[in-house]
Amino acid sequence: MEPVLIDTSVIIGVLRMHENALRLAEKIKGRPKAVTDGVIGELLAGARNKQEFYVLLRHLQDNFMWLGANDRSSRIFREILIKHGPHRGVHLVDYQIAASAIAAGMPLCTLNKKHVSFIDGLEFA
Repeated sequence: MEPVLIDTSVIIGVLRMHENALRLAEKIKGRPKAVTDGVIGELLAGARNKQEFYVLLRHLQDNFMWLGANDRSSRIFREILIKHGPHRGVHLVDYQIAASAIAAGMPLCTLNKKHVSFIDGLEFA
């Protein structure tokens, strides 16, 4: 099965049992799942204490492939940034996640399509 890159919004949504996130998770059930350094950073930075930090870390290690930046994803990130510049509500990590998905040839699973739907070459799960 084709792997899918998971955005922070989906993981947080599933942990909080939000209906939209649970539907997306069901849609990609059984597929290999990946996260980027940006997603890992956002999740771990949001931990409320050390215990939650380590529970999240273990969950990420046990359930996801970790995609680090590489030359191709960095080049694509810069191209996206130059082409689209700052957009209201879009953080740089959104561009980095999109660039990683494109570079890895993986569809992106996100609850925030509006943040990246305008990026050429990005596919969604």
